[in-house]
Amino acid sequence: MRAEVLALLACRPGGTYVDGTVGGGGHAAAIARELVLLSKKGHQVRLIGLDIDPDAISAATVRLSEFGCRVVPMTAPARRDEDITMPALDCFKDMVILVKTSYVNVADVVQRFAPGPVGAVLMDLGMSSDQLEGNRGFAFERDGELDMRFDPDGTSLPAWKLLRHASLEDIKDWLRNYSQEPFAGRIARVIFERKGMINTTRDLVETVQRVVPRRRLRKTLARVFQALRIAVNQEIENLRAGLVAATGVLSPRGRLAVICYQSGEDRCVKDVARTFRDKLQVLTRKPITPSASEVQLNPRARSARLRVMEVRS
Repeated sequence: MRAEVLALLACRPGGTYVDGTVGGGGHAAAIARELVLLSKKGHQVRLIGLDIDPDAISAATVRLSEFGCRVVPMTAPARRDEDITMPALDCFKDMVILVKTSYVNVADVVQRFAPGPVGAVLMDLGMSSDQLEGNRGFAFERDGELDMRFDPDGTSLPAWKLLRHASLEDIKDWLRNYSQEPFAGRIARVIFERKGMINTTRDLVETVQRVVPRRRLRKTLARVFQALRIAVNQEIENLRAGLVAATGVLSPRGRLAVICYQSGEDRCVKDVARTFRDKLQVLTRKPITPSASEVQLNPRARSARLRVMEVRS
């Protein structure tokens, strides 16, 4: 939904735009092209891309290199006169800044690296093809370590280790709350009984196979892997914190655009919109969904839901 996102972000002269989930840089590149047109007219603009996945930052760096892209560390000092190792940032030359951090930290990033008011924040919550096709345990079709961490260098436990510490109720709650799994009870019990033997994606698949009818196995596995991934990365808690943080950094008439792919995320976005209804005006009465042609080209987009809110002036 790149065209819809660009239209609703409504990039304006001056200020900063934030892609809170830069991924491979697809949306960011489209936004950067809009900002290039503004910069050629003499406006100072900047795109800041955030992601906790180091592979995503590397991929985005390549994708966005044509726009004058620089990766900067979150440990950079807030005051430039304290900066000894990092050259000063040029608002025109360094139009795109990438930071390996979570959108939860967007306020800190904006304070350090934004040259002007924040006009929009985009959060695309879907997993990238690179993540699904990699070997970090996200996909049940690929055998490998059951890791599932977006940030392998972070503090989260890998999925296999999280299961070791989980109670039966923990596993049941994850399956019910994060994927609405109808077989949550029986799956939770068999995972709990065998959790000491689950180290790889194949181990988890074979465990679920024990209690789920073959005809329903594939969709069930997708829900089980989704629920465990959300638990590993604390996605719903972080999403709520990130939405609140984004709302705090946006300037008047600044826009917050969120693309969700599952009901828990969508509920969280709607809940934050209600909580901040005195500050945020919802621009999308119903979520925007991908066109049939886009779904045909990218079947993974079928469940995408775009919601956009604007800070009241």
